[in-house]
Amino acid sequence: MIWSAFQATRIQCEICVEYKGRSACSTAQAADVLQAEAQALSGACSQVTGGVTETLECDRTTPVRRQCSE
Repeated sequence: MIWSAFQATRIQCEICVEYKGRSACSTAQAADVLQAEAQALSGACSQVTGGVTETLECDRTTPVRRQCSE
Protein backbone atom coordinates (compact mmCIF):
# COMPACT_ATOMS: atom_id res chain seq x y z
CA MET A 1 0.00 0.00 0.00
CA ILE A 2 2.80 2.44 0.82
CA TRP A 3 4.56 1.57 -2.43
CA SER A 4 1.46 2.47 -4.47
CA ALA A 5 1.28 5.86 -2.74
CA PHE A 6 4.86 6.60 -3.83
CA GLN A 7 4.08 5.49 -7.37
CA ALA A 8 1.24 8.02 -7.56
CA THR A 9 3.59 10.93 -6.80
CA ARG A 10 6.55 10.24 -9.01
CA ILE A 11 6.96 13.59 -10.82
CA GLN A 12 8.55 16.50 -8.97
CA CYS A 13 8.63 20.06 -10.33
CA GLU A 14 10.21 23.24 -9.08
CA ILE A 15 8.72 26.47 -10.38
CA CYS A 16 10.08 29.97 -9.78
CA VAL A 17 8.11 33.13 -10.51
CA GLU A 18 8.68 36.86 -10.51
CA TYR A 19 5.66 39.02 -9.82
CA LYS A 20 5.65 42.78 -9.19
CA GLY A 21 9.31 42.79 -8.24
CA ARG A 22 9.04 39.83 -5.89
CA SER A 23 10.30 36.33 -6.57
CA ALA A 24 9.69 32.91 -5.06
CA CYS A 25 10.14 29.24 -5.83
CA SER A 26 8.09 26.21 -4.86
CA THR A 27 8.39 22.46 -5.36
CA ALA A 28 5.53 19.99 -5.72
CA GLN A 29 5.06 16.30 -6.45
CA ALA A 30 2.18 14.77 -8.38
CA ALA A 31 1.22 11.88 -10.61
CA ASP A 32 1.96 13.84 -13.80
CA VAL A 33 3.89 16.89 -14.97
CA LEU A 34 0.85 19.13 -15.47
CA GLN A 35 -0.39 18.58 -11.93
CA ALA A 36 3.07 19.01 -10.41
CA GLU A 37 3.64 22.23 -12.36
CA ALA A 38 0.26 23.65 -11.39
CA GLN A 39 0.78 22.88 -7.70
CA ALA A 40 4.31 24.31 -7.68
CA LEU A 41 3.16 27.46 -9.52
CA SER A 42 0.36 27.93 -7.02
CA GLY A 43 2.78 27.53 -4.13
CA ALA A 44 5.25 30.03 -5.57
CA CYS A 45 2.54 32.57 -6.37
CA SER A 46 1.07 32.31 -2.88
CA GLN A 47 4.40 33.58 -1.51
CA VAL A 48 4.48 36.77 -3.62
CA THR A 49 0.84 37.81 -3.90
CA GLY A 50 -1.72 39.38 -1.65
CA GLY A 51 -5.30 38.62 -2.50
CA VAL A 52 -7.31 36.77 -5.08
CA THR A 53 -6.73 39.18 -7.99
CA GLU A 54 -2.95 39.10 -7.64
CA THR A 55 -2.97 35.32 -7.24
CA LEU A 56 -4.94 34.90 -10.47
CA GLU A 57 -2.59 37.28 -12.30
CA CYS A 58 0.49 35.47 -11.00
CA ASP A 59 -0.94 32.07 -11.95
CA ARG A 60 -1.06 33.31 -15.57
CA THR A 61 2.57 34.49 -15.68
CA THR A 62 5.34 32.51 -17.32
CA PRO A 63 7.67 30.98 -14.73
CA VAL A 64 11.27 32.23 -14.76
CA ARG A 65 12.44 28.73 -13.87
CA ARG A 66 10.88 25.34 -14.42
CA GLN A 67 12.54 22.07 -13.61
CA CYS A 68 10.78 18.72 -13.47
CA SER A 69 12.13 15.24 -12.81
CA GLU A 70 10.93 11.76 -12.08
